[in-house]
Amino acid sequence: MVSNSESLYKILSDCLSQVQATGIGPDGLVFPVDCADVPEGEHKIFCQNLEQIFFMLNESYRYAQSLAGGELNAEVSRNNIFAMPLKALQASLKHLTWQTRQVAAGDLSQKVSFLGDFSLSFNLMIESLREKDALEQRLKTITDTLGEGIYLVDPHGCLVFANPEAEHLLGYREEEMRGKQIFNTIHSRQEDGTIHPHVDTRFASAIRHGHAYQDDNCVFSCQSGRLMPVSVTCRPVLFDDTLQGLVIAFRDITEQKKYQQSLLTINELLEKQASIDSLTGIYNRMKFLKLLTVEITKAQRYKSPLTVIMLDVDNFKNVNDDFGHHSGDLVLRALAKVIGNSIRTSDIFARWGGEEFLVVTPNIDLNQGLQVAEKLREQLSETTFAIPRPVTASFGVSQYREGDSDTSMIHRADEALYRAKKNGRNRVEPE
Repeated sequence: MVSNSESLYKILSDCLSQVQATGIGPDGLVFPVDCADVPEGEHKIFCQNLEQIFFMLNESYRYAQSLAGGELNAEVSRNNIFAMPLKALQASLKHLTWQTRQVAAGDLSQKVSFLGDFSLSFNLMIESLREKDALEQRLKTITDTLGEGIYLVDPHGCLVFANPEAEHLLGYREEEMRGKQIFNTIHSRQEDGTIHPHVDTRFASAIRHGHAYQDDNCVFSCQSGRLMPVSVTCRPVLFDDTLQGLVIAFRDITEQKKYQQSLLTINELLEKQASIDSLTGIYNRMKFLKLLTVEITKAQRYKSPLTVIMLDVDNFKNVNDDFGHHSGDLVLRALAKVIGNSIRTSDIFARWGGEEFLVVTPNIDLNQGLQVAEKLREQLSETTFAIPRPVTASFGVSQYREGDSDTSMIHRADEALYRAKKNGRNRVEPE
């Protein structure tokens, strides 16, 4: 039994000294006096009050440990005066947990004002998330309203994101394509429909090496099976020089391709009209002069022979006068066909004007040119035309000379032709 205050104070002092030296420990503060052993009076009341304080301290300590361990539903006695601040902290942590869940669900309106420096950090994080969310919303608005399809793929070429225009153009919904290799779906065929091996695509190269590229002659396969001509722009997404994926923008150029084809057809038609004689279907005068200039340049460079044969239908005016211009046109068409079928593919054949025609024979000298002209003359003489009368022609042949131009060669052939006419027609004369 504790009989006096001196012994009581010594016991309590030794207990508190030990706690200060070793800490509370796993068993908490152990009150060193049994209050039943203290005589009735002030000492007993003091011991009972101090034992209650020890109990509150132990309970507060365990309560703090639970909160520190994340047990936000821990409980403590309502009358524990030491636990009051911890209860306020518990309420704040519970509210913060709820706010964090709200943020995770997308509610960025949360704000913390009860945790000092932590509140500042939390609110800065929320502000950063708001800015990121606003940026994502702006980007989504942009991609949603773009007139181009947008695909985002990961480093393996699998779809991560597709904007509405991409879905509209190709017919594939984002959810059914997400995670799939787009190469095997939208870019598996070439323009002619043949299989396009994945390894050969520029997509594959961009994935392997992180390259950017643009391709205006690409085709994508639509869900309907249609091959859509597209213009593609591909850019790598890098972070710390590591490829994170590719952004692929594409647009339908079907109408552009049709327009280009129309232009090509028109240009070909104009070129043909500018080069072809409308009556006979052979080269006209302008085209002939261009081609003759090219052959003269070759003859100069390679020192090779070159001849020009000029022919004129004999008495063609009489054909028109006696049988009409329609019959005359038939004769000229038939003559062009006979001559065209009798010369080499390397020879150049053109209507010079009216009933006059020219033939350029590369790599043939004057004597050989005279033989060619004689052969043509004979074939015309033996041909039956659409009039009840033989049709013949006179020929003049000239050979390229050093320093010749197209004009000088044609002039000498024309002079030789004039002599053939003068000497009786239906004959061949050299220059």
